[in-house]
Order: sequence, then structure tokens, then C-alpha cells
Amino acid sequence: MLSFITDLFPAVYADEQQEDAPAEEQEAAAPAEEEEEEPEDVKPEIEEACGETAACLPLKHHLEECARRVQEEGAHEDCTEELYHFLHCVNECAVPKYFSKLV
Repeated sequence: MLSFITDLFPAVYADEQQEDAPAEEQEAAAPAEEEEEEPEDVKPEIEEACGETAACLPLKHHLEECARRVQEEGAHEDCTEELYHFLHCVNECAVPKYFSKLV
């Protein structure tokens, strides 16, 4: 009974070389896969450009002033509201540009 099972399912060991393709062909195929480069992420560039638009510059100024007050004067506040307003403005500008850059 055991020989019947071993005939159906032969033992395979990890140390054995594959006989499907010679080692040279396997090595030649590996560099071709490595040549593919991922596309450059344009999101940071778009967001930075949107942060400098006329609509977002006043909000950026308020955020920077708030951060300055907290650091220098030790004001007992955080700049969460200013940050949310600035990020909302940047996102409103950037989202339509993301879709135009999709490949």
C-alpha cells in the first residue's frame, strides 16, 4: 500500500535543481524583471504647488503664525483648526490634478 502512495506522489526535495529550464535561462530572466521601475509619485509635487496657490496661501500663513505663537510664546493652544483648513484647501486643489496624472 505504501509503494502505491509513493508512486502517485513522489518525494520532492528543495535542494534538487529544477529540470524545466537550465540555470542560465533562469538567471537571464531575473534581470528583465528588475528593470521595471515604479513610476514617480507626483502627489508631493502637486500638493506643494497647491499649497502655494492664491487660495491656500492665506491659510498657510495662518498655520505658520499659529505654529510660531505656540513655539515662541508658549501659547496654550494647538493649530489643529488652522491645519485642517489648510489641508482642506490643498486637497480641493490637488484631487482633480491626481486623476489627470494617472497612467
